[in-house]
Amino acid sequence: MKSLIILKMLILVTFFFFTCQTNKKQDDSTEIAKEKNEEVFDDKDEENDADFIVNTISSSFAEIKLAQLALNKSNDVLVTNTATMLETDHTKLLQELQAYAAKKSITVPTTETDEAVKDRSDLAQEDPKDFDKKWCEKLEGSHKKSIRKFESRMTKTEDVELRNLISAALPSLRNHLEMLTKEHDRLN
Repeated sequence: MKSLIILKMLILVTFFFFTCQTNKKQDDSTEIAKEKNEEVFDDKDEENDADFIVNTISSSFAEIKLAQLALNKSNDVLVTNTATMLETDHTKLLQELQAYAAKKSITVPTTETDEAVKDRSDLAQEDPKDFDKKWCEKLEGSHKKSIRKFESRMTKTEDVELRNLISAALPSLRNHLEMLTKEHDRLN
């Protein structure tokens, strides 16, 4: 009798766990976009291009919101100048990516990932004296990762239009990284 109750509890807990995981995944617009694109694109190269666009759009949403966070929280003029530039440049990139996606019938996310929301929330809780340094550190890391992904996709894609879009965006991303690195070094 006791083992039957324990078994029922275990089944209930397992069901609850998997239900929560499924709902969490479906709430993330990046995951939803990827799933829809998987259904649409049969060609692996096109699917990889679509995944790149989805991830880059999601990342752009996150970078724009991180820039806005710095504009609201930082008291450092150089950090807010960098944040203004990031917000402007990533908004432009976001619009270009969304236009490309619409032309290629790629489903895109409507916001950043759940993980990016959590990271931004954690950063917003930072003590004001540590905020600027942590903000620069976070964005420096994300720009390094983005540059690697852009360079990799540029060499792998067969789509000339996507290659041109990436080629046009890379100098701006490299400039952002240089400025963020300089600010991070100054704040250390």
